Amino acid sequence: MKNQIISNIIQSFIEKFFVIGSQLILSILLVRLLDREDYGIVGVVVGYYVFVNFVNISLEAIILRDHKKYSLNLDNYFINFFAFSVVKSICFVLLSGMIAIILVGTHDNQNFIYSIISVTVILIADSLVAPILIYTTSTFKQKVVTKIAMARAIINVILTCGLFVFPSLKYIAIKDCIVSVLYIVFWVIYAKGQINYSKVMNLSNYDYGFIKKSLLGYSLWTHLNGVVTSFIYRSDMFFLSFFTSLSAIGDYNIALNSANVANIVPMIFGYQNSVALSHAKDIEQANHITNTFIRISIYVGVLTVFGFVFLGKIYLYLMTGQSNVDVIYSYMLPIVIGLVIVKTFASPLNAYINIKGSVNSLFKSVLIPVFVVTILSYLLSSFYLGPSGVALANILVAMIWLILIIKEIKKYHYNFASVVSFGEDIQFVRRLLVNANKR
Repeated sequence: MKNQIISNIIQSFIEKFFVIGSQLILSILLVRLLDREDYGIVGVVVGYYVFVNFVNISLEAIILRDHKKYSLNLDNYFINFFAFSVVKSICFVLLSGMIAIILVGTHDNQNFIYSIISVTVILIADSLVAPILIYTTSTFKQKVVTKIAMARAIINVILTCGLFVFPSLKYIAIKDCIVSVLYIVFWVIYAKGQINYSKVMNLSNYDYGFIKKSLLGYSLWTHLNGVVTSFIYRSDMFFLSFFTSLSAIGDYNIALNSANVANIVPMIFGYQNSVALSHAKDIEQANHITNTFIRISIYVGVLTVFGFVFLGKIYLYLMTGQSNVDVIYSYMLPIVIGLVIVKTFASPLNAYINIKGSVNSLFKSVLIPVFVVTILSYLLSSFYLGPSGVALANILVAMIWLILIIKEIKKYHYNFASVVSFGEDIQFVRRLLVNANKR
């Protein structure tokens, strides 16, 4: 299993770094070619979509835990996942229409409609392919996920270059529709050898009992955890939209998207930690796996903070083309620090509880209190201090999140001893260097 996990991680890194590169290019194009007000519209829409996530229930999340049960009868299970995704997509469309009415009515700006279309089609595409994507990763076929993600990223970048000719949110909406359709087609072609589509497309064969059992059990609590997590990460601009201009929100959106680069590598470790835990033989091995991921995350976190401190302004200059990025930098740095705090410790422990513990308890004891703190701190800071206050509130939320999840993990008699086994890591690196020199 160790080699398979390493292979999955390597492929994930290839995927994410390729995606990071493409997203950097996309961000530069969007920031430089769209009006700052239009970029602010994108930020406001993303902020509002944290509420759409309440219906974005990931029924397929259970695949990560129970994929071994599904392999012998894949078609019967995927009928249920596909039927649920179709219903969920219809809900996305209805809710998106409501958000469009609210935002266009509030701001008297038709461009909100185009940004809403972009987010909606991406959500629908990701929802429809999620079951087969998660199953593919869970069965150590990350290489396939990487290839398709790279194809999506390349097409996205190529089509986004059309902004040089049509610099508008309307063009972005058309582009996102094309990319989303192609992304679905890629996965349909790949999965053809594993799934009987004639059987899966017959929605009358779905098993309501399976959907209900999964929905009201593991998947529901995992979903609620994901919704609150998404709210914490993306609700900044929702609160700012009540007290701040669209251009100022545009600046904050640049800072937030730039800071989210710090989320990429820890996100890989967090997800692969979950995959590894799903194959762990016992609690002791699961504990050791998670502590290893925490140590790796510490190294990455320290390097990330130093990187943003010393290279952050250069990074923002490349993003915006502006010589003076001090204001955006002052927003970005606290957001990065908050992300690093959460992703270094809270994320691996969160993965451990999701696979080996109680997601119900995690939601009630950790995420609900963090959710309340997020609302209060973001609301008050945006009202009294504006974007600077909300940026600093990210650190407060991260610290409370960390304290609560450490308290929660103690319920499982979790052993943190191997977290500080830095000597083993040093010895491992030395062995690698010695072997390299011998070659």
